[in-house]
Amino acid sequence: MTTPDVPVTASSTWLVGGFGPDMDCESEGISVMRSRADGSLEMSHLAAAMPSASFLVVDGDKVYSTLEGSGQVAVFDRDGETLSNVTIAASGGQYPCHITVSDSTVIAANYGTGTLGVLEARGSSAVLETRQVLETAGLGPRPQQEGPHAHSSVFVDNNTLLSLDLGADRIRIFSFNDFVLEQVDEVVMPPGFGPRDIVARPDNLFYVLGELGCGFMVFEWRDRRLHKLCSIALPGAVEGDQASAIAISDDGRHAYVGVRHSNVIAILAIADDGRSVAPLTAISCEGNWPRHIILSDGILHVCNQFSNEIASFRIDDNGIPQLIAAPTRVLSPTYLARIA
Repeated sequence: MTTPDVPVTASSTWLVGGFGPDMDCESEGISVMRSRADGSLEMSHLAAAMPSASFLVVDGDKVYSTLEGSGQVAVFDRDGETLSNVTIAASGGQYPCHITVSDSTVIAANYGTGTLGVLEARGSSAVLETRQVLETAGLGPRPQQEGPHAHSSVFVDNNTLLSLDLGADRIRIFSFNDFVLEQVDEVVMPPGFGPRDIVARPDNLFYVLGELGCGFMVFEWRDRRLHKLCSIALPGAVEGDQASAIAISDDGRHAYVGVRHSNVIAILAIADDGRSVAPLTAISCEGNWPRHIILSDGILHVCNQFSNEIASFRIDDNGIPQLIAAPTRVLSPTYLARIA
């Protein structure tokens, strides 16, 4: 069911990455998508042929990408929609699934080996140099937790990094100085939670998503430690589901989470102070395997990896996503990043 009389939306331009043949999927690399008048997206052209460019970061005139199947990180010069002068370096492990970029620092989270790669981007063309490969250890009770699986990271400040380990049920806290990470603390998560995604919010708040436990937690960073404020189960999720990514509404009143297998978008109500959330409802993701979701200008875009589609939803006055149009065909989409 599509929404009637959808208002015209400001134009936007996006990069989309996906899994390619080296990850048993079909994406050819990084492509450009543009918005239609109703806010949904349409494919334009291939910007860079890259194997399994699964996670993207747009940083001014640079675009960084994981090359997940080959264990590498790529950086491109960007001029509008044009990507050029690619530089590729080892990620410091296997299956890099996330990168964090801060000034000249690139942190690669390697799912396969649980390692964190610290790279320096030097020069105007951003030559990548590996400065540190940090190994971790640990495991959890679920079959997917046979060892450490680094999955994401975020800088709290210039000298502090949080890293989520899905395999070991840990949030690791690192000091950072001169391209060197040193673990100084950790938060032990509930067994089988499988922390995957983390989003920084105002007032030193952090929202954390558990892929395997399909849970959502709110933390406050205070006195150099993470303090748990709230924990809930995702609405619409059942045992065996895998939660994927968090998106926050423009007004900060709602959080949206992709839930794979059940193929829904879980919707949470956020308290006015941001310190707690409550389950609201769940809707169909209108595809199969919602791996990445992102919200911009009141439109929620969902990368449905296995059905080779991106579905776009307008957020109504009650915070509920309403499908705009039939999903757009995109081969094995895993990540969207806006460039204009």
